[in-house]
Formats: sequence, structure tokens, C-alpha cells
Amino acid sequence: MNFYKRKQKWKYALFTVAIIISSLSIYLTRTLEKSLEESINSLSQSIETLKQNEETLKREEAENMANFAKAIQHLNNMDPEIEGDFSFSMEIVKQNVRIPLILIDECQDILQTRNLNIPLEIERDPEKKKSFIINELETMERLGDSIFIDVFGEKQRLYYKNSDILNQTSMMHEFTLEKQKFTKEILNEMKWYPFYQLSFILLFVLFAYFIFNAARKSEQNQVWAGMAKETAHQIGTPLSSLIAWVELLKQDNNNEVMTKEMEKDLKRLQTITERFSKIGSKAELIEENLEDIISESISYMEKRFSKNIQFDQQSNLIEKKLKINKVLIIWVIENICKNAADAMKGEGVISINCTEHDKNVQILISDTGSGIDKSIVKSIFMPGITSKKRGWGLGLSLVKRIIEDYHKGKIFVEKSSKDEGTTFCIILPK
Repeated sequence: MNFYKRKQKWKYALFTVAIIISSLSIYLTRTLEKSLEESINSLSQSIETLKQNEETLKREEAENMANFAKAIQHLNNMDPEIEGDFSFSMEIVKQNVRIPLILIDECQDILQTRNLNIPLEIERDPEKKKSFIINELETMERLGDSIFIDVFGEKQRLYYKNSDILNQTSMMHEFTLEKQKFTKEILNEMKWYPFYQLSFILLFVLFAYFIFNAARKSEQNQVWAGMAKETAHQIGTPLSSLIAWVELLKQDNNNEVMTKEMEKDLKRLQTITERFSKIGSKAELIEENLEDIISESISYMEKRFSKNIQFDQQSNLIEKKLKINKVLIIWVIENICKNAADAMKGEGVISINCTEHDKNVQILISDTGSGIDKSIVKSIFMPGITSKKRGWGLGLSLVKRIIEDYHKGKIFVEKSSKDEGTTFCIILPK
């Protein structure tokens, strides 16, 4: 019993450890989520700042190009013979040191270029330079903006595109937006990670538990079967010898009563040997009269139990024959009744009541004893569990195996209390 209590404590301890690990995993994930949320908020602020900077630069560059176009127009429209102040317009033209631009006339001839960042090897080659400028012009026509300039009635056109600073700001803005989107996706996925982890842990624990239980049960079955067959073998040898001695005693008529009783006990020993020999083997189920089997068991127990114990057999079976193994069913009945007699301390009533249902037969075995301790009621059929001061706690474990494994039935404690005793319920399929 202590072994199973310790085992139960280990289960609770492992379960607690699993809960702690899962909780810690969820806590760490939540902490990381908060960090990511803070990063997203920081990125949002950076995005807003970059967006404002980009809009400001676009507006400033558009204004600069408008002023630049006015300055060019002003300078080109000045009469060289008339003196005037053109230093302001020249200053505006000089100030444009970063915005790429190309000025063309009505015939599409290039009049002026600025800030095109022409590579040195292209700059030295006139043909390559011209080709480069034409490509830049096509790009500006496609992607950039333009302003018309009226020079003495001639319509010139000023093409320009974003400066490198504005392009870098735009690229930084887009890059930060992508980072924000990526971080949000990770954050959304991470919210489910603790539950994935918990599910995988639970599945692994359940799988390992079932594998361990199956292996342990298989090993336990082999031990039970081996022990039972060895017990049957060990009893069989002296039993054969005793049978021979009884036959010799029969020859003396003075020992007739003694030999009859000895024969009964020897038959009993033979039955016990047969019971143990069947453990681990496939039990043969034959149609037997269940009422007769119960009556036979009661008749045997009445002579060997205390005289203060009374048996009460009741039955309403219509179909009295059932496919069962007689030897093993008698073992079940006698084992439960012996436990009942011990619980009643040699005085009380043992009731065996059989009732028939559509698909099964139900056997209730009740006593008027002190009941089973509540702490072991659920585990009473486990090997080693017993409410007695002496005993191995194997009887009810074998009973459960006989009913459930060999007869495909069910057995359980229907009720147990200190005042009303204990009732075992056995269900056998028809």
C-alpha cells in the first residue's frame, strides 16, 4: 500500500513540475512578447518620424525646385544691356547642390544638368556621358516631376527627381515598415507558442505514460503467470503423494470418516492447483449453471467458515446457464466471501444476489462488516493493496483479472461504509 501511495505522490510531483515548467514557459514567452510590443511601439514612433521627415524633405525639395525654376527664368529673361541685381537669383541657383535636375528646350535638347552624380569614367567619355544623361532624363520623365519655364516665349522644361537624402529617407521608411510588419507577425505567432509547447509536453507525457504502463502491465502479467504456474507445479508434487497415501488409508475401514474428509481437502487442493495453472493461459469458457456454482461454493464455505456467519443466496435468473470457467468463478466468489468473513470478524451475514438483465448477469456480494477504508476503495483491486494487517493484497487483484481479462466482465465496489458493510458488484456478459 505504501508503494502505491509513494507512486501517487510521484505522479502528483511530476504533474506539479510539468505545471511549473509550462507556467515558466508561458511567463518567459509573455515577457518576450512585452519586449516585442515595446520594440513595435518604438518602431512606430520611428516610422512616424521618418514619414514626417520624408514629407518635409519632399515639400522642401518641391519648393526649392520652384524657386530654382523662377531664378533660372529670371536670369534668362534679363536684358544684358540693362543693369540689374541678379545676385539673389544666382544664389538660389548655387544653393541647389543635392537635387538632380535636367533642363531642356522645346526641341528636347539638353540645356543644363546638375547633381546627376555621373561616375568619373563616364564623365571622361562624351558619348557615355550623353547616353547616361539621356537615361537619367527618361527616368525623370517617368518617375520625377517637371516645371515649365518661359524664356522670351520659348517653353523650356525643368525635370528633377528626389535627392539622395530623400531617397535614403524613403528607403529607411519602407525598411522600418517591413521590420514592423515582420515583428508583428512574430508577435502574433509567439502568442500561440506556450499552448503549442504545453500541448506537445502533454502529448509526450501521455504517450510515455501509456507506453510505460503497457510495458509494466505486460511485465506484471508475465510475473503473475510465472508465479502462479510455479505454485501449481510445487503443490502438484506433494499432492500426488498425498492422494496415494489416502488410497492406502482407505484399505483400513477404521479410517473411513477421516479419509472422506481428507479426500475433500485433497480435491480442494487439486482445485487450487487447477486455478493457479490457468493463470496466464487462455481460460476455457463452458456453459455452466451459475446458481449451482454459487450454491456449491456456499456449501463448501459454510463448513469451513465460522458458525456465526450466515449465507443468504437469492436469484431471479431465467437463463441460468452462462459461458464461464467454473473453477475460476468459484475462486472469485470464495475470495470475496473470505474477505467479507475477515471484515465481519467471524460474525455476520454474507448475501449473494443474482439478477438478470438484457445483455448481462449481475452478482452482488454483500457483507455486514466494517467496510473498506475510503483511502483505498478506488485502488482496492491493485496488487499489494489490502485493509488487513496481514496479507499480500493479491486476492482481489486476481479476482479482477479473472472477471475482466478472462470473462470480459466488470467488477467494482458498489458501496462501502462502516455502518452498512461492503457490496461488490460483478457483471458477466451473457
